[in-house]
Amino acid sequence: MTITIDTEAVEVFADTEQTLRLDRAGNLIASASRWSLAAALIPLPYLDMAALAGVQTKLVIDLAELYGQKASKEVVSGAISVLLGTLVPVGAAHATVGATAKLFPGIGTIIGSVSMAAFGAAATYAVGKVFVRHFENGGTMANLGEAKLQAELRKEFVKATTKD
Repeated sequence: MTITIDTEAVEVFADTEQTLRLDRAGNLIASASRWSLAAALIPLPYLDMAALAGVQTKLVIDLAELYGQKASKEVVSGAISVLLGTLVPVGAAHATVGATAKLFPGIGTIIGSVSMAAFGAAATYAVGKVFVRHFENGGTMANLGEAKLQAELRKEFVKATTKD
């Protein structure tokens, strides 16, 4: 008895599975980006940055789970900190300025919230895209290759901040 495998059907199934996974990942990134905007509305200086870090950590943990990876909060927080450190010359100064501006009541709170919202949403989007690409290419939490991910994060952040 000979068993034949319809390779075309297998490829279609794999493509469908990947499409569903990418759709789910996109939904996770979109949701986290919205939560990043909400974090910017926290009127207390620097608490907004802590909330943003929490949103991004949860996003990466959720993405890791989607790709069958185990990710601890500590490992993810550390990886995100290292990655976001590369955004300092590109735009993280906006986050610091935004958080500091909130020290001044009234207009400072408004300026700080707007600045933090723009940075937070763009950074969260970029972090999500970089981790999805990493996992889609067979990467794991154990082989992050932070230098490569840092370069990708800078590119994604610039794309996110220059969208029309």
